[in-house]
Amino acid sequence: MEFKYLLFEIKNKIAIITFNREYKLNAINGKMFDEIYEALDEVGNNKEIRAAIITGKGRAFSTGGDFSQASEGMAGDVDSVEDGGKMQSGELELDVSQKRLVLKMQKNPKPLIAAINGLALGGGLNIALNCDLIYASDAAELGTYFMKRAIIPEMSSTYILPRIIGIHKAKELIFFGDTFSAQEALKMGLINGVFPDDEFMDNVLKIAEKLANGPTFSIGLAKLAINKTLEQKTVEALDREAESLFKAFDSEDFTEGLLAFFEKREPKFIGR
Repeated sequence: MEFKYLLFEIKNKIAIITFNREYKLNAINGKMFDEIYEALDEVGNNKEIRAAIITGKGRAFSTGGDFSQASEGMAGDVDSVEDGGKMQSGELELDVSQKRLVLKMQKNPKPLIAAINGLALGGGLNIALNCDLIYASDAAELGTYFMKRAIIPEMSSTYILPRIIGIHKAKELIFFGDTFSAQEALKMGLINGVFPDDEFMDNVLKIAEKLANGPTFSIGLAKLAINKTLEQKTVEALDREAESLFKAFDSEDFTEGLLAFFEKREPKFIGR
């Protein structure tokens, strides 16, 4: 398969999906959301594929939503925007894109491994949280980051994150939005392992090969059994997050956060 913003290859029964907007630190626009969905659809339907790795090209896994396109809604097919045209999509498409991607990941019968090679912030971290296993390079930095822009986390992370690390720790990571190291992530139980940067992908591939050579049909059944019990709460979280996110988009603090981003300065929030 060929994509504009992803690299996709199959190696030893393993699909490797690589975010390929290195010049944007793999920030995710609407078209990229669609492509990730399509790549995962291929993973689920292709009998040759028995496990998948999601990673990023360059020094970032993904820094989340592309705020440089926030004024156009960060949703839908943005090819026309990047080519000088006008985007027609908005908040609804963003909501739908995120929901369908989360559910595609959770319902995919193949085991998905997040290989966090570098920065994983905001929506980038959330994609990793929706994978089945997470490994990080010792050079990686992670963070929820949303409050730095006065918006709330999405992609069901308000439900998933507290279940992984506990309510109070999750609130700390969300409220402050500060970055933390891969070793800190491992200590709090957020990820499964950390490997030296120069050996990182070799080690992740070994884990993926072990999965791919295992009873992947039964692994898939176990995955779906676990996730089925979470599905209703996941959908509820997605709905609540969308409602709150759209309220945040209307706040003065969000406007200030956006201006601070473009002006490359610290925001001055006023709490409304």
